[in-house]
Amino acid sequence: MGFVGTLGDIFRILRHVFRQSFRRPFTYFYPFEDRPYPERTRGRHIHVRENCTACGQCVRACPVVAIRIDKEDRKFEKDAALYFDYTRCIFCGACVQACRFDALYHTKIVDLSEGDREDLIYGPDEITTLDRDPLEWRGRRFR
Repeated sequence: MGFVGTLGDIFRILRHVFRQSFRRPFTYFYPFEDRPYPERTRGRHIHVRENCTACGQCVRACPVVAIRIDKEDRKFEKDAALYFDYTRCIFCGACVQACRFDALYHTKIVDLSEGDREDLIYGPDEITTLDRDPLEWRGRRFR
């Protein structure tokens, strides 16, 4: 490879650098801005207690034992409170497939960061709603 070949490589690199330097960056303002996820994204779970019959199929289907059921905590006639341990969950979707009564769903919320490990065990209050606290940065509210 001679001088001309090396010079051609340098011009090819410079052309790419100049072309990329005048484009807008393709980034998201994470965590303040949610990026679009595909339709079949397996994120946080939603438990619809009205449809739940406390059969325990989701607990049996979970390969990592991340779901605990409390049949004493009843809100309706035949339901139970679910506790999801997101420190163990691998988001395989087996629990959602095992639920015959459409009481479990995956959402597109994938940001599950907390300060303590104990806060990643979601009880019936956190698992039945999609509410997230809005984030504030430089006086602006996001989400």
